[in-house]
Amino acid sequence: MATINRVHGTVSTGAFYGYSPLVIKITDSDSAAFTADTVAASGAITKGGYSKAVEAVESLGSIVWLGARTDAHYFTCIVDGPSFNAGGGAITTGAYGALKDAVVLAGITTVDKLTVNAYTTLTNAGTFSA
Repeated sequence: MATINRVHGTVSTGAFYGYSPLVIKITDSDSAAFTADTVAASGAITKGGYSKAVEAVESLGSIVWLGARTDAHYFTCIVDGPSFNAGGGAITTGAYGALKDAVVLAGITTVDKLTVNAYTTLTNAGTFSA
């Protein structure tokens, strides 16, 4: 259930009203894996790493906002926090292990090149923090 942050009965800053989103940033440290789809002369479309990442994240929860593909080293999205599987996976243990496993199993990159950051608070500077 979503909550509203309150201090002495007044709504406090840093609150998402009526909703508990989770901002996810996946960083590929080496191979620039979040590439665009490609289209062959025949019209056949080959999925790039970005499309594969969308499918990997959606296998664990619902994406409610998708970041633009502007840098192949990063993938960002906002997911429905309460329903997202942020736990360990079958291969990778610990927080966001299931997400790392899904990205690796999609053939995007290897787990040693992945960093997952998750944020729940919007700062005054317009950035997110944990």
